Amino acid sequence: MAHVSIIHHRGGLHDKYVVSVMAKLWAEDGLKVSAGRKWAEGADLGFLHLNKTRIKPNEVPIIPNGGRLLNGKALDISKRVISSLLVTPESNWDGRVIIKTDLNHFGIPEAQGKKPSWKAKLRSQVAKFSWQLARELPFKDYPVLSGLRKVPPWVWEDKRLIVEKFLPEIDSGYYCVRGWMFLGQQSYGWKLYSTHPLAKGGTMVKHDYLEDIPEGLEALRAMHGFDFGKFDYVMHEGRAVLLDANKTPAFVGDPASPRLRRLASGIHDYL
Repeated sequence: MAHVSIIHHRGGLHDKYVVSVMAKLWAEDGLKVSAGRKWAEGADLGFLHLNKTRIKPNEVPIIPNGGRLLNGKALDISKRVISSLLVTPESNWDGRVIIKTDLNHFGIPEAQGKKPSWKAKLRSQVAKFSWQLARELPFKDYPVLSGLRKVPPWVWEDKRLIVEKFLPEIDSGYYCVRGWMFLGQQSYGWKLYSTHPLAKGGTMVKHDYLEDIPEGLEALRAMHGFDFGKFDYVMHEGRAVLLDANKTPAFVGDPASPRLRRLASGIHDYL
């Protein structure tokens, strides 16, 4: 019986993760699955599942002889690393821009377990009314501005933030974002439609599933060392533009979905 060891920094696995649902499917398929902070003894395959933007080398488990660690090379998914849309005050760009956190998912995973200072709490409250005055991005939102000149000077000085060209994909009046989930040779895609410029699951009004994955994403996957993960992207002038890379995606949907079952079967490409 093949044994898969999921390395997770909190020991147990929360049901919110895609890998949690796949682990149950792997067990049903006859695989032994363990989850913990270290490589499980006797495991054939390791699955690095640390919900952090940057992983330090000393957080990567030692791989036993004959073993393989999935996502062992995907150690930095910060936007400064994965983005091709970064701009500076000197950039030759006259279109709209979007301000984001350099860390993945608004930097929320890194903030967990840390008690914010009273100043941080006050800034968060002020940001609900004026993020410019608070010098803090609004909670779970990325501001879109009309151009580089509208970016407050303090944003450029804040190393937690980045500024990108805003290249929306618009279809039938909706802002759209596409997703691609993959494990080994198995994958599936989708397209979300939103009335909000920051198109995501929480602002979605409808969605379509996609069968074809555009050229270029596989090369980016290999470049950034992903065995498993989710890419968010848009189509711009006929090419895919990567917006976000996630190696610990959350699960939304039906755990009995044939798409998810097919995705989970991708584990056999490594066993």
